[in-house]
Amino acid sequence: MGDFSADWLALREAADTRARCAHLVQRLAGWLSQRAQQADNPTAPLTVLDLGCGAGANLRYLAPRLSPCLNVPQRWICLDRDRELLAALPRRTAEWAGGLGLPTAAQADGLRIQGPAPPWEIHTRTLDLARGAAALDLDRGTLVTASALLDLVSEPWLAGLIGRCHAARAPLLLALTYDGRVVIEPGHPLDPRVIGLVNTHQRRDKGFGPALGPGATVRLAQLAEAMGFSVELADSDWLLDPHETGIQSALTEGWAAAALAQTDAHPGSQRKALKASIQQWRAVRQAGIDGRRSRIRVGHQDALLLPK
Repeated sequence: MGDFSADWLALREAADTRARCAHLVQRLAGWLSQRAQQADNPTAPLTVLDLGCGAGANLRYLAPRLSPCLNVPQRWICLDRDRELLAALPRRTAEWAGGLGLPTAAQADGLRIQGPAPPWEIHTRTLDLARGAAALDLDRGTLVTASALLDLVSEPWLAGLIGRCHAARAPLLLALTYDGRVVIEPGHPLDPRVIGLVNTHQRRDKGFGPALGPGATVRLAQLAEAMGFSVELADSDWLLDPHETGIQSALTEGWAAAALAQTDAHPGSQRKALKASIQQWRAVRQAGIDGRRSRIRVGHQDALLLPK
C-alpha cells in the first residue's frame, strides 16, 4: 500500500508502538552512550536524522527511550516531502509532551521540549527522499532512523543510503519494515491469493524506483553486512485484536485496492472473475471486522545497523 495520510498515520501509531522491538532500542542506546563517553565532548548533542518522518510518531517513540541512557541533548532533523504532515508534527508532538508533563516551546522550524532530562530540539525540513542519499545533510556520527519506509524504496536507493552512512560512521535504526507475512483469523480460502497480489503490488515503483517490497529487510542485511555493519534484526509484528476495528478496516480496504490494481495484468475473462472474488473477500472480511470476530497479524521487522 502507500497511504501516508495524517488519518492513517494516526490510526497506526498505537499498533506501531506496541510492535516495535524494545531490545534493539536498548542496544542502540547503550552503543551511543559508550561512544559518547569515548568522545572528546561527551555532553555534545546527539543528532538524529528521521527519514520520512510523517507527523512524528518515530520521534515520539524513540526520543524518550534514548534519554535515560544518553543524558545528552537530542537534536532531531525530521525530513518529509509532505508539508502538511510536517506542519502537524510540532502540534501533535507538543500535545503528546504536554500529556507527559513536559514543557514545550515553539520554534520557527519546529519545537523544543524541556523535561527532567536534557532538552530535545526538533527541526522540520521539507525534502523529497527520492533524490537519494546525496541529498541528506549527514554529519559524522549522526543517528539515522526511519519507520515503515524500507519496503517502499529501491535497491539502488537503499545501497546509496547504507554507503553514505558507512562513510559517516552513522548507526541506523530502521523500524517496521513490512515483510509480506499476514495471518487473518478466522481464515478465508482467498487470503493467500489476495495477500499474494498485495505483495506483488508492494514491488511497484513508489517514487524511488522498483520497490524492494517484502524482501527489503533481507536485502538490507546483505548490503549492510557487505559494507561492514553489524546487523541485528527482530520481528515487530502488528497484532490487531477484534476491538481494533478502525485499523483493520483501513487495512482491508488498502489490501483490496492493491489486489484489484494487480488484476490489470490478467486477461479480460480472468480479470473479471478475480475482481469479483476480491470484492467478495473484502465484504466477508469487513463483516468479520464489524462483528468483532477478526484478528490480524501483519509481519514487520526492525533492523539495527552499527558501524564495526
